Parts: sequence; C-alpha cells; structure tokens
Amino acid sequence: MPKKKSKDPEFEIKAKVTGADDWKQWSKKSKVNSSHGTSGALYFVGFIGSIIYWTQAAVGFGAIVTGLLKSMVWPAYIVYKLLENFYGVAL
Repeated sequence: MPKKKSKDPEFEIKAKVTGADDWKQWSKKSKVNSSHGTSGALYFVGFIGSIIYWTQAAVGFGAIVTGLLKSMVWPAYIVYKLLENFYGVAL
C-alpha cells in the first residue's frame, strides 16, 4: 500500500544558535536565594486555617464564598484588626 502524500510542503530548517553555551556559564555564576520558602509555607498554613475557621462559621453559601475570599487576604485582615485595636477606628 503506497503512502499518501500530504499537500503540506516539507522543509528543513538549518540554523546556528549563537550563545547556546552561555546559559551554562551564567547558571554556574548565579546563586539561587531560597530563603523565601518559609514565608510561603506560613501563608499556606494560615490560608488553610483561615478556610477552616470561616467555613465553620458560615451559615449559607454566600458566607462560604465570603469566607474563601477572606481567606485569600487574611494577612491584610489581621493587620487591619491589629491597627484598629491599637489606634482605634479610623473615621
């Protein structure tokens, strides 16, 4: 059974990439700073804890959605409440 020829033309691209080995030298020189993983883990644990807190306090579907949104911004919520308790309500 002969092969069907496609109507698409076949072509070959020959190109020389300049500087392809430069990334190897750059990666040896650069240092990776991985000291930010702890804050991400702390935020994630707080996010999960916040979801649990707000969903337990929820009465309806709207409260659950609001609780999920509050869980995403819980650090800002905590800072606001701390400043409110320290300085009072801003008018």
